[in-house]
Amino acid sequence: MRDCSFPFISDTLGLAAMLSFTCALTFSGCAGAGAVPAPTAKNVEYAGRHGQVTTLPTLKVGRKLYIGRCSACHGLKDPKSISPEDWPDMVQRMADNAKVTPDQQRAITQYLVSVSAAARDTSSSAPVAHP
Repeated sequence: MRDCSFPFISDTLGLAAMLSFTCALTFSGCAGAGAVPAPTAKNVEYAGRHGQVTTLPTLKVGRKLYIGRCSACHGLKDPKSISPEDWPDMVQRMADNAKVTPDQQRAITQYLVSVSAAARDTSSSAPVAHP
């Protein structure tokens, strides 16, 4: 009796399932590009409050570099998941691996600090009292 199974089909389905599972594990807990908010003028203010004097165009460059350079090696962290005070050291540790220039490192740091600081500001979400 001849074996009528189709091992290549089950192998292909197994591979697809394994790839799906691996992708799910890789991206769980990581920020996709959608979770990496575009900076606004308010982010310039938040960066300045945390010692990162910058401009909106620089923050936009920092976001682009963060998405492009950092995701080349690992999943992106949600910028809000780390405190504004901790981002500079984190970016410093990764700068050599990411092969970024000092100006690029500064832009990435300023962007991440500004987003993290904005997320932690509770004053902007406080209810306004009406007389």
